[in-house]
Order: sequence, then structure tokens, then C-alpha cells
Amino acid sequence: MNSFEYYLPTKIIFGEGTIAKLGEVASTFGKKALLVTYDEEFVRSIGLFDKAIKALEEKNLEVTSFFGVKSNPTVEHVREGIEIAKAKKPDVLIALGGGSVIDTVKAMAVGVFYDGDIWDFASGEGDVTEALPIITVLTIPATSSEMNATAVISNDAIKRKEGFINQLMFPKVSILDPELTVSIPILQTAISAADIVSHLMEGYINHNDPWAPMQDRFAQGMIKTIIDCMEKLLKNPEDSQARATMMWVSTFAWNGFYVCGLGPFDAPIHMVGHSFSAFYDVPHGSAMSVSIPAVMKFHLKDRIEKYSIFAREVFGIEGDISEKTAQAGIDAIVDWFRKIGVPTSFKEANMPENELDSMVENVLLTGEHWGIETYNKEMVLSILKLCL
Repeated sequence: MNSFEYYLPTKIIFGEGTIAKLGEVASTFGKKALLVTYDEEFVRSIGLFDKAIKALEEKNLEVTSFFGVKSNPTVEHVREGIEIAKAKKPDVLIALGGGSVIDTVKAMAVGVFYDGDIWDFASGEGDVTEALPIITVLTIPATSSEMNATAVISNDAIKRKEGFINQLMFPKVSILDPELTVSIPILQTAISAADIVSHLMEGYINHNDPWAPMQDRFAQGMIKTIIDCMEKLLKNPEDSQARATMMWVSTFAWNGFYVCGLGPFDAPIHMVGHSFSAFYDVPHGSAMSVSIPAVMKFHLKDRIEKYSIFAREVFGIEGDISEKTAQAGIDAIVDWFRKIGVPTSFKEANMPENELDSMVENVLLTGEHWGIETYNKEMVLSILKLCL
């Protein structure tokens, strides 16, 4: 067990109907709120927007709305939001949505106090000094952004997807109302499930600690739980227990908890997958369901024991520690992705196959920014070819 520091200041309000508490929570920060969410017609059509506005107006808050967040939030849209925040001077920012909306709000929260361009934070050229308080109302469980201090945004002009971390971007309060997720189509739910699994897989299969039973078993158990949730939701998309459980697993998949003590580890699943989204605007979960099998196949020979245990503990595959059992584990997760309807290849994700060389450079640049030095051009190209 390596030494670590862990800080998690976000207050969670969990349960069906808890969106009704939004106004009460927001009013503790002031009287003016800026609410950020997806396409206006969409959020109004499924009732999310009206529920949020009703809760805020009941506490007499003055609300400004900012619509239009995409599944991969763009720096261009964030810039618009920052200008609105500077003009309206809200006391609190509210994210009504999933990780893309929450990441947009985080960038706005720090960008409103910065004289330069918000992309400076993503490129490591700017320093965060202050932030507006953030409340999140989670509607798409996937990224853990409701309980971490990371923001990820895309810059379409240069085909880059970058993240940055600062403790000032921790949400003050996150409302987790599972009832809000019932309206998510089953395909989008499946994409979110793949996203959650990618966060659980990243630390689990890529760390180098020779004995980490707590962390490994947490990851194994939570992956199995997501599989169980999807089994229920494929039969009944309105299963309230499955929706609630999936939401809670998502929150803890990538908030820094289970990887405590593992020490440094590479993140090739996201290193590769980020480029898919940067190049082709692929939903993050779909990018991950393509990159996970490829990364596992690439490392098969040197991770036979880990993959064999994964096969046994997550999918119940019988077998000894062997390449055959390890490969069966990879095959099992591919089969599960296909069962829930998410892509496992470039073709299935509708991504063209003619930009691999450019993508290699993009992946390596991400690795450089993340301090990952394990992979070279040949290795990355091999992983990308395994995605085809």
C-alpha cells in the first residue's frame, strides 16, 4: 500500500425526488443562479428543466439558463458560458445533466475569474485562483464528475480533448436523484455503463502493486454490479433499484477512492479513447468500449494472471491462471459490450480507419500531458490496429 492523500469535500443528497431540494440548497449560496444544461427542447420535453426551475423559483432565486451542452463539451461553448457568467454575476452555478454538463460548469466556474482563455487551463498554461460554487443535479451517471475535481473539454479546432484538475472545482453539493435517469434511453444507459466500467478498469488492470486486494476486489465487485444493473435494465428500463445502484456506483468509480494506495499507474484506456472523441466526437462511453478490449489484447502476454483473475471473479469463468483463461476474460467483456449494444471496434462506432497515423501523435501527446512515458509510436499504433 503506497502513501496517499485523499480529499473529498462534496456533499451528496441521494434519493428519489431529491431534485425538489435544489432551491433550498442553492439559496444557501445567494439569490442568483446560472443553470447549465443540454439542448433546451430536449430537457423541456422530458421534464428535467421544469423540475429544476420549479425548485429554484420556490425559493425565489433569480435564474439564468444556458443551454446547448454536447456529449463532448467544447471549449467554444464554455467560452460563451463564461461571458454569460461574467455578465450575469451569479452566486452559484448549477449543472443539470451528466459529466459533459458538469465539466462545462466546472470550467465556467474557474474561467469567470480568469482574464485569459479557458483553454489555458487545459493546456497547462494558466493557473486557477478562484471559482464560483457549483451544484450538480446528476441526470446521466457515467463520469463521477459530480464528486471529483476534474473537468474535460474538447477543442475541435485542433482535435484535442484535454482535462484539468483543481480542488476548487469540487462541487459543493451534488443531488443524485435516480428518478431523473429513468428517461434516459437504454442505448444511452448502456454507453454510460461502459463509461463507468472504463473508470473501474483503468486503475484495476493498469496498476503495478503486486498485492492490492482491497482495490482489486472493489473494482471487480463494482464491475459485476454494473453488469447486474444492465441485466435488469435491459429487461425493464424503469427498474428503480438498478437505476439507483448504477448511479451510486458511477459516483465512486472515478472519484479517487478505490485507486488510493495503488501508486502511479498508466491510463491507456482513456489515453487512447480521448483521441477517438477528439477526432470523431464519439460519446465517451463508446470510445471506452472500443479502447478497453484493444488495450487488454495488447497487454495480454504480460498480464495473464491479472486477466485470468478478472475472468474468474467478474464473469465466473472457470480455469487456471493461463493465457487461455485470460483471453476468455477479454472475450467475455467484448461479448458483454455487444450484448448491451455498445461498439467494440472502429467499424461498430462508425469511425473511419484512415487517420491512424495522426491519431498516434494525438494519443502520445495526451500521454505526455498525463506523464505517461510507457508507450511509443509503434505500441500506440498496435493498440489502434487492435481497435479496428
